[in-house]
Amino acid sequence: MDSNVKRVLVCSAWPYASGMLHLGNLVGCLLSGGVFKRFYRLRGVEALHVSGTDAHGTHIEFEASRQGTTPAELSQRVHKEIVNVLRAFEVDIDNYTITESPVHLEFVREIYQQMDAAGNILSQEEERAFCKGCERFLADRYIIGTCPRCAYDAAKGNQCDACGALLEPEELQQPACAFCGSRDIVRRKTRHWYLDLAKLAPRLKEYVARRSFQGNVAEFTNRLLSEGLRPRAVTRDIAWGIPAPFAGAEGKVIYVWAEAALGYVSATIEHFRRTGCPERWKEFWFGEEVRQVYTQGKDNIPFHTVVFPGQLLASEQGYHLPDQISATEYLNWIGGEQFSKSRRVGIYADEALQLLPPVYWRFYMLYNRPEGRDTSFSWEEFDKAVNGILVDNIANFVHRVLSFVWNKHAGTVPEEPTDPEIVEAIQDTCDEVVRIVESGALAPALRKVSMLAVQGNEFFQRRAPWRGGQEGAVSSATHLVKAIAVLLEPFVPMFSREVYELLGLEEPLFEDVQRSPGGTHLAQQPRPLLAHVDVEELKERYRMMKEEGLVGIEEFKRLDLRVGKIVLAEEVAGADKLYRLEIDVGDRRLQAIAGIREHYAREELAGKLVAVVANLKPATIKGIRSECMVLAAEDNVLALVGPEREVDPGTSIR
Repeated sequence: MDSNVKRVLVCSAWPYASGMLHLGNLVGCLLSGGVFKRFYRLRGVEALHVSGTDAHGTHIEFEASRQGTTPAELSQRVHKEIVNVLRAFEVDIDNYTITESPVHLEFVREIYQQMDAAGNILSQEEERAFCKGCERFLADRYIIGTCPRCAYDAAKGNQCDACGALLEPEELQQPACAFCGSRDIVRRKTRHWYLDLAKLAPRLKEYVARRSFQGNVAEFTNRLLSEGLRPRAVTRDIAWGIPAPFAGAEGKVIYVWAEAALGYVSATIEHFRRTGCPERWKEFWFGEEVRQVYTQGKDNIPFHTVVFPGQLLASEQGYHLPDQISATEYLNWIGGEQFSKSRRVGIYADEALQLLPPVYWRFYMLYNRPEGRDTSFSWEEFDKAVNGILVDNIANFVHRVLSFVWNKHAGTVPEEPTDPEIVEAIQDTCDEVVRIVESGALAPALRKVSMLAVQGNEFFQRRAPWRGGQEGAVSSATHLVKAIAVLLEPFVPMFSREVYELLGLEEPLFEDVQRSPGGTHLAQQPRPLLAHVDVEELKERYRMMKEEGLVGIEEFKRLDLRVGKIVLAEEVAGADKLYRLEIDVGDRRLQAIAGIREHYAREELAGKLVAVVANLKPATIKGIRSECMVLAAEDNVLALVGPEREVDPGTSIR
């Protein structure tokens, strides 16, 4: 790291407020950001980590509509859930905010006014995709279709997740409305405001060349630049978001992609206002004494290497631009399947905490962080990382050495110099960890630290201090224990903290690693720090968790589902929503009390074929016996479910 750097700002991509993080989301953004924050703190550098919940955009509106709530209520609920998860996983973050923050709203409007005043915002009237089915403009995630670049058939209106191309909704082929599924998509005139990326292109290319991005970051960024930058719309015709500050833009909002990354700045401002140093935020956003590190999944690369730097340049305020983009590939579920809460596929962060303490998940995710290619969760790899390395190797070595000190040396580490072999191993590991982490990777650094325990076990076994006369070997092995604990702190802080307590260490720094622990008296008798995980039992608990609330096939077979024919419908006195129905179910007539009066006239019901549950326990409603249930679908309207062709009453549904 450049010797001029006095502070580090770590920015983790903002998760959507539409739902809980899965393991891939967690390791790609916030967990990794917390590791970088802890690492630079260990180096003795002032480090700040910011992020927050992304509360705006079509994704949130869509999910809120699906759940029957408002975007504000949904985003606040999910935000609180994520905060609790981050606390449980001990993600070190100084300000985890939300894009509904007043500070964020104020900053976004201010910086767009600066962009506009500098001549870097365009406005034009245009035709935009409009769904005739639900009468709305289809911005970004409101529309899906086939990517014009790579032919991926589930591209969204703002980006293709397969090839990373930034898109406009009108570019999609075979588009469909994400709300109602209609393909009756037309173009309607509207006016929008654009960030003039074409004008900023020369400065952005110069910036990218100075940063020398590597791997997937370079690949995504260079592809985007080679295709040529175009002005990018920053306003949308939707209700939920930050009101656009431009003259004539009443009723428009700044769209989510165009304001979320700006939250890194507003979160920093908010943090220092809360701590009583309102001007200190500038130290992290101006000048060359700061290094900025960004953590996110690969789908966010173009926004952080081109669009966000473009916004900062467009303001003409002299902002420091991102230095390092630590972008992961995708962590998918077993066999490459995508995580899905609704389909009960994969482990989500809140579920992980129900299954095991976070130390195990942190180690597994960071040891297998997907840095070179997409990876899939594997119980076998979980077993190897957690049991084979963390428990059986690292934790066992720590317990073995410190128990020996307690039992054979009255709990005091011999005051002997560390063996040159161990000094070299520790120094080599420190140097390599610094090189790896400062390059933007984490998994190889964790693997390198883990190898110290392998070397330690081999050294301890070879020197065999139990034979006597090997106080130097005991001191050297304890030095390894200390080094491992300090170097592991960014990755598994809860594990390191327990070792610190035994060794009497208080907030050690990286430079303390090479200081011998000779003469240290252990605070208490060591105990095994981690238990072995029964992976088969864990898999069974995962299966039971995912099957909770599901109906087994034998239980489902108990339902007598039939087609019934309504032969009589009459109003229920004193109940303006209810009908009393008589239904022919083949071998008998059943009576049902149904709350469908607001949706169907009596004359519409006579003779109608409907789906019926014919073997429910009877219930009494308004003093009338109800013997079956009529099935209906309800969204904005209610529709009775029935066969699409004429069948006899009593026909089984299967």
